[in-house]
Amino acid sequence: MSDKMAIITGAGQGMGRATALTFAKQGWHVGLVGRTQEKLDLVAGEIAALGGESTVYQLDVAQSHEVSALAESLADHTVDLLVNCAGESLIKPLEEVTDADWERILGINLKGPFLLCRALLPHLRRSENGTIVNIGSKTSMDGFGGVSVYSAAKTGLLGFTRSLASELKTEQIRVVLLAPGPANMPMRWAATPDYDPEMLIQPETVAEAVWWLASLPRGTITSEFLLESANFL
Repeated sequence: MSDKMAIITGAGQGMGRATALTFAKQGWHVGLVGRTQEKLDLVAGEIAALGGESTVYQLDVAQSHEVSALAESLADHTVDLLVNCAGESLIKPLEEVTDADWERILGINLKGPFLLCRALLPHLRRSENGTIVNIGSKTSMDGFGGVSVYSAAKTGLLGFTRSLASELKTEQIRVVLLAPGPANMPMRWAATPDYDPEMLIQPETVAEAVWWLASLPRGTITSEFLLESANFL
């Protein structure tokens, strides 16, 4: 087993689950972060069946005190990789968007990554090859109708990632935005049920991209990486 540790939010399903399994197969200890205990426990069981190791952290990434408690529970542990994968979409005309919608979508998609990065930065500094991967979206680069709030959150995440990458460059901590195109996951099924799942980016493909980014040599810095399906190019 490797002595490396990855903290992955949104680990109970989709890209987060696939990323957790990918790193567990490589011998990493995986911290599974999410809101739903049952989903996290199922992924932990899958990892155990692979002979891997994981720890479940049930919390809301948009709540500062819960993220702070996570950081405190890690004490003097080194975190080699943080993957901010927790996310939620919203498809509504602007006039139907409520204040609660705005707070919820920006909370999980933008405030969450901010809180996790801030809280775990001391742990990432202990790593020989610390990496932060923020899972963004192609909506931060292309405008799509009906997703103005989600697009605002993901565009904010793009700016946050660029700035943090510049800030931590001298410390050789890699900060990357991985922006997938249409992906085969529940969020996409609800938005476009008529899409053929085989034409979409698979969660495992995103997980392999995260693995590649985390495996780059120390000092290799990039801040953006667009992952697109050939079917949509």
